[in-house]
Amino acid sequence: MGLKVLLVDDEYIVLKGLEIMLGEQKEIALEIMTAMDAVDAMEKLADWCPDVIIADINMPEIDGLTMLEQISGAHPQCRFIIVSGYEDQEYLKRALKLHVADYLTKPVDKAYLIRRLKEIGEEKQAQIKNMLLKIRLMLFSGGQFQEQDLTRDEIKRLFPNPWFALCAAGIPSFEAEKLQPGIAAYFDNCYVFSHNNWSVFLLNYSVRIGVKELRTLLQRTFAGMACGISLFSEEEGIQNIFLPYQRALCDLVLSFLPAEAAVRERIAVRISEHTLQPAIRVLMFEYSITDYINEVCNPDWDIILIFLLVFTEALAANILIAGISLSPETIRQLYQQQAETVHDKRTLCAFMEKSLNFWYDSFTPAEQEQYSSKIAMACEYMEMHYEQDIALEQVAEYISINPSYLSYIFKKETGSTFLQYLTNIRLQKACRLMTDNPELSLDDVAAKTGYHSTSYFHKIFRSRFGMSPRQWLQREHRHT
Repeated sequence: MGLKVLLVDDEYIVLKGLEIMLGEQKEIALEIMTAMDAVDAMEKLADWCPDVIIADINMPEIDGLTMLEQISGAHPQCRFIIVSGYEDQEYLKRALKLHVADYLTKPVDKAYLIRRLKEIGEEKQAQIKNMLLKIRLMLFSGGQFQEQDLTRDEIKRLFPNPWFALCAAGIPSFEAEKLQPGIAAYFDNCYVFSHNNWSVFLLNYSVRIGVKELRTLLQRTFAGMACGISLFSEEEGIQNIFLPYQRALCDLVLSFLPAEAAVRERIAVRISEHTLQPAIRVLMFEYSITDYINEVCNPDWDIILIFLLVFTEALAANILIAGISLSPETIRQLYQQQAETVHDKRTLCAFMEKSLNFWYDSFTPAEQEQYSSKIAMACEYMEMHYEQDIALEQVAEYISINPSYLSYIFKKETGSTFLQYLTNIRLQKACRLMTDNPELSLDDVAAKTGYHSTSYFHKIFRSRFGMSPRQWLQREHRHT
């Protein structure tokens, strides 16, 4: 993707000369557009977002700086380079207020201008890398990443077109990178994001197309490889990109199952309405299976249709959390085997119970040993840092494991959730502190065991022991 440069000058010969000069150079890829005055430039900005505007100051009706003052608010990411026939202190002061990237005098030094454009281009690539990282976090976090949302201007620069498609495929990143050029040839923008053994192609294009047409086009490139597709528009927003990803995963799972198109559409609509969050919470041991089944059981649906929904959500949630990759034949066999056992809510709950162990039980002995050692490292880290603010993501980074993996495996290995285990450590340490140092205030005990709020520490302690910290200490003294 080249650096987009808009040249603005009312002198045709100067404008054309600058366009030819920048077009002939080979040091940096540029997309160049020209405008003869400020009015012409602002009209072109309605459909085109340049990265850099190189403008002459002295133009009729609206001078260069006035033009930049008018457009800077709507295009905060755009960089400005001013060109003038002479230096003027007032112009320089106004340019400084606008944070102009450079102020050049005519005749323009070609080597210097190209060097400045290269620097701006490098800044742009760094910004794009940062934006793509944010999108990846939003894509795979299931809506939990909200701290660094992209601005509207950033999104428009990365995705200038109104239509999007997400294509999820069970292929590792190196295979996805091989396929990217072939897919990118059909679209204005194509980015690839990888998560475990899964890859997601994010496509941005200017003309609306349907799922059938897109699927046919992608099958040529994927060479028969299955992929799930979800379409969305800029109105739905990149900020909620995890929702199209969930829909794409469900579309992929549904494509393998023995269901008619109309039935798959009903399932897809239902999943789109309530998202995969309830199924994910079940797999993360945050939501009861019974409550989940009660939520998804539609009285107007027969048990076969409900099971199709539950199976799709359970498998898609496992893919999202653990990145499991199964062959189409394995998915079909699993569905057919489990469908024979499901007759009512009770047997639906039994299926969901099996799904909790599905990924973990698929580990080889070597993989189970590897993850057991990582959980041991996590426990050791918590023992050493319980006085500090400890988040699941922080421990996951320390042991080099996906946070969702850690939450899931931690429960399987220890029988406790991450938070329950950390709370146990802190309360054990608090009891030891109070026993060894009875003169310590509750404020000190709370602070030394990782609690910023004494009242919260008091609440947690009473919840665990059925009495206040002071009552517990008095009881201990009576027993010694």
